[in-house]
Amino acid sequence: MNMIETTARDIELDKIKRAKVASIEEKLLDGPRLFATACEAARAGIRIHYPDADEAQVERLLWERIYARKVRTS
Repeated sequence: MNMIETTARDIELDKIKRAKVASIEEKLLDGPRLFATACEAARAGIRIHYPDADEAQVERLLWERIYARKVRTS
């Protein structure tokens, strides 16, 4: 196992340990935090694919992606 794989595994194990000891309040707040992080990552991807898009267009594309996923999984 190389250094990157070892580090990634250690980070994952640390996340699991922290999740196990987190209070219910922390766990409930993690959902919105994870959603916000995922939206930021998606926005970054949209900006890469549509470099000329303004912020309103980026938001529209983001919500189209979220809605399309919801419709496909329903």
